[in-house]
Amino acid sequence: NTVSSDQSQKKLWHQRLGHMSEKGMKMLVSKGKLPELKKVESGFCEPCILGKKKKVTFVKTWKALKAQKLELVHSDVYGPTSVASLGGSRYFLTFIDDSTRKVWVYILKHKSEVFDTFKKWKSTVELETDLKVKCLKSDNSGEYISKEFTDYCADRGIKMINTVSGTPQQNGVAERMNRTLCERARSMRLNAGLPKMFWADAVNTTAHLINRGPSVPL
Repeated sequence: NTVSSDQSQKKLWHQRLGHMSEKGMKMLVSKGKLPELKKVESGFCEPCILGKKKKVTFVKTWKALKAQKLELVHSDVYGPTSVASLGGSRYFLTFIDDSTRKVWVYILKHKSEVFDTFKKWKSTVELETDLKVKCLKSDNSGEYISKEFTDYCADRGIKMINTVSGTPQQNGVAERMNRTLCERARSMRLNAGLPKMFWADAVNTTAHLINRGPSVPL
C-alpha cells in the first residue's frame, strides 16, 4: 500500500544519505530534492540508535558566519581509534570553512602528520578558490602549537586561535563536525554489517554526503 511504500522510500533515502537526521531530510523534501517522498515521518532506525550515542553536550550559541570563504577555518584531530583502518590509520583530521561549512577530511596514521597535511590542504584550497586562508581555529594540542606550525602561519599572515585545553566546547564547530562524522559513519557501518576496520571509508563517505546535504547553520 501507499503508506508502506512511503515508509520504505523514507528508509531507503535515510540510508542513502548516510543516516541523515529527520530535520535534514525534511529540508530536502521541502526543496523538492527527494521527489519520491511526499513527507518525512519519524521512524525507528536501529543503526542510528546504536551509532549515535551522544557523550558531549555543546551549548549552542548563535554567531554570524564569516562572509568570505577561508576567512575562518576550524580544525580538529580525532583519535586514536580503537581499531586501525584498512590502511593502518587511527586518526582523522578535519578542516571546516566557517562561511560554507564545507568539511575536508584527511585520514592519518600519526598525529605528527597534521602540519604537513595542513600545508597540502592550504595549497589546494587556495589554488581552487584564488583566496587565502586568513584564520585557523583549533584546540591547544601539541600538533597545532609547535614552533614549526606557528612560525609557518605567522610568516604567511595566518592568525591562529587556540582554545583552552580541556574545553572542547570552545572549538565547538570542529568538535561537533567530528562527532557528526563519527556517528553517521558508525550508523552506516553497522547498517551494512561491516567491521570496525572500515571506519575510515565510512568517515570519508559521510563527509562527501555532508558537503552535498543541507546545513543547519546555513
